[in-house]
Amino acid sequence: METLCTRAGNLLDEPDPGQALATWLHAVGAHAVANRGLGASLMRDGAPALGETCHDMITKAGEALLTRAQAADTVRPDITITQLLKLLGAIAPATEQDADGPAEAGLLLAIAINGVHAR
Repeated sequence: METLCTRAGNLLDEPDPGQALATWLHAVGAHAVANRGLGASLMRDGAPALGETCHDMITKAGEALLTRAQAADTVRPDITITQLLKLLGAIAPATEQDADGPAEAGLLLAIAINGVHAR
């Protein structure tokens, strides 16, 4: 979690706020797939206080990136970091059994970010 939060802080200096947010979301998604439900397990069974702390850390880190992207008009203003994290939370378990789960999760996240309409 600390690595993801540090990465979010580093991405705040990137010139394209929308791309910075997308880069970070991909990193969070890959982490979620690789850890195969660890966060949910902590919240549910093992250490709810630790799980809440991790959730708070990742939410705060993502919020900074999202706010910057919204201020630059690269992300819709009605989207919340909670919604984006829920999206990742849905993608991770759907892809964790795939041979290359992080790559599949990345593809699904790219579809969600870019939409399904041909450009």
